[in-house]
Amino acid sequence: MDKLYSAFYLKTARHEETFPLDYERVMKDLYDIQYALDQSSILVITDEKGIITYVNDRFCEISQYERNEILGRTHRLINSGFHPASFFQHMWKTIKRGKIWRGDIKNRAKDGSFYWVNTTIVPFLNDQGSPYQFVSIRSDITDRKKVEEQLKSALKNDFQQTVKNLQNAVFKYKQTDEGEFQLTLLEGKILESLGYTTSFVQEKKLDDLFPAKVVERTKAYFARAYQGKTVDFEVQIFKHTLLIYLSPILEDGQIVEVVGTATDITERKKAEKAIYQVAYYDYLTGLPNRRLFQENMKIFDSLSPHYPCAVVYIDLDRIKNINDTMGHNMGDQVLKSVSKRIQKALRTGDMVARIGGDEFIVLLPNIYWKEVDRIVARIMRHIEKRMIIDEKEIFMTASIGISVYPDDGQDSETLIKHADAAMYLAKENGKNNFQFFTKELEEKAAKKMMLERELHKALECGQFQLHYQPQFDIHSGHMIGVEALIRWKHPKIGMISPVDFIPLAEETGLIVPIGHWVLQTACRQNKKWQDNGFPPIRISVNVSARQFSQPHFVDTVKEVLEQTGLSPDWLDLEITESMTLEGEFFHSVLQKLKDLSIHVSVDDFGTGYSSLSSLRHFPVNRLKIDQTFVRTWDDKNKAIIAMIITLAKNLEMNVIAEGVETIEQAIFLKEMNCHEAQGYFYAKPVPVEEMDVFFQQLFIATS
Repeated sequence: MDKLYSAFYLKTARHEETFPLDYERVMKDLYDIQYALDQSSILVITDEKGIITYVNDRFCEISQYERNEILGRTHRLINSGFHPASFFQHMWKTIKRGKIWRGDIKNRAKDGSFYWVNTTIVPFLNDQGSPYQFVSIRSDITDRKKVEEQLKSALKNDFQQTVKNLQNAVFKYKQTDEGEFQLTLLEGKILESLGYTTSFVQEKKLDDLFPAKVVERTKAYFARAYQGKTVDFEVQIFKHTLLIYLSPILEDGQIVEVVGTATDITERKKAEKAIYQVAYYDYLTGLPNRRLFQENMKIFDSLSPHYPCAVVYIDLDRIKNINDTMGHNMGDQVLKSVSKRIQKALRTGDMVARIGGDEFIVLLPNIYWKEVDRIVARIMRHIEKRMIIDEKEIFMTASIGISVYPDDGQDSETLIKHADAAMYLAKENGKNNFQFFTKELEEKAAKKMMLERELHKALECGQFQLHYQPQFDIHSGHMIGVEALIRWKHPKIGMISPVDFIPLAEETGLIVPIGHWVLQTACRQNKKWQDNGFPPIRISVNVSARQFSQPHFVDTVKEVLEQTGLSPDWLDLEITESMTLEGEFFHSVLQKLKDLSIHVSVDDFGTGYSSLSSLRHFPVNRLKIDQTFVRTWDDKNKAIIAMIITLAKNLEMNVIAEGVETIEQAIFLKEMNCHEAQGYFYAKPVPVEEMDVFFQQLFIATS
């Protein structure tokens, strides 16, 4: 059963990395499932190649093999040779497509004896929709099969006393001239406990014996069997689930009666339901998961344009901050509350699923544009309402993308992809809004895919280069540093803006090797300038959150400095303001950098969520006022700049303003006693060749 637990955790971990479940509750429920399975069923787990990775005790008992003789083998070990190759080919074809397979299989035990099992195989799918393992739940039906064989030769004899002792039930029925079905035999312990015996049921109609719903369902199958067809079906009778098999009996080519068997599969159905719940539903919220949502979406793949639907992709804004500041349990409570709010905002027949940590997706069938707009606006209003959880007040917002069938896609995969793309547009537009998919967005997505392909080759092919922008002491006018800025010169496209490729590098993880190249190249160049006799200056290198969170980031920086020979005093690492919210890990890394005498600046200050009061706890050397405050030159931004400068000085931090473009801006910053500045007013970013010339001219002017 540990194998089943592992499968469950692997499945949930893909989308729950920052939202851990209540594992005590999970383990209890899974142990309950294990108990139900071990008491009632034979359980086998195989990998995608059919290799057996887990069996329970009942499997070992019925097969007569020890567990160590079974694990690592395939089911060929117990193949009876009874079934043709086509039987297993059909089974594998079904489960490889991610479908559930059911059937009866004859196996051979270790001692050479045969046994029969009724089998249900449930495939577990990965995020790509491919099976990675199969869970088989089986019931021993050997007795039933033996009875069926015996019945063929004993139908005309009085065998009532024999079948009375069977655990399962055996029955026969006939059809009267009026078309009614009457039981002529009903014996077996599973129905005897309910008071149903031959003496009780004889001469009675089905309507007199069973509830109306059971009779309605049963009559249809009884009629098919009386037409000469072998029938099997499941029916619920008095809280018991019975598996019924019907076999017609012919005399001289005429059907004279039908014989049937009934097996109690109640416990097995409970176990199957539990497995189904794990495979198709999100454990935290109880909503359908990605797999079930996609299977439901497939029904729309063949619909006509006269039956429109919409896909709504919902991504919660800043849920990670709640996990980090209030704890994961609080984050889980928020997700549960949001899931209920989304459901409340939907119509009857709409479907919502949780497909990731903070991502939900909604299917709105039979709907038109105007109504989509109204329902999505209602979803946002429900999400935005104040939450009170553990006496704490919480407000949530969401970024939402929408695609509409058939205009935005002719199949489910395309609709989901386009809704996802529209959601990212909503995030880019400031979050807490919704966007419909457009053709322009499709072109943007195509461009993004192209850039991603090229980005993988750019570093290897040497397409990146660094430009350098000087930084000056406002009061003395001396150059005190340069910022290294990456540029991408594509051989066919030309220069590609960092605005286009840096977010893509972050998303794909390529920012880590690219960032390492920038750090190494910048440090090597600064050391080269020093070796050429130019006055030493600091070189500023931007560090992404993904780089900073690497386990060996500090060791990597130290190694680069050792390789290039640059003293740590002349390196400045620029981190973003949002990274100051990362807590103890962030603080520990900063302290290690300070211990190495490496300078640290907070970039784009004033645009995030940190405060100077919290920054006093961090070993930061410099704040960099975001250029948006400098370029929009109004009284409000002037007041913000003045406040940042004043408070930073009280905390003994330097302040550098970026984006300085006019003399008026430079004069104001000087009057406010801002320490440093960079921008086009002083110098624009230039490639290394021009920077060498700039250095030479500056060296001559100051010598």
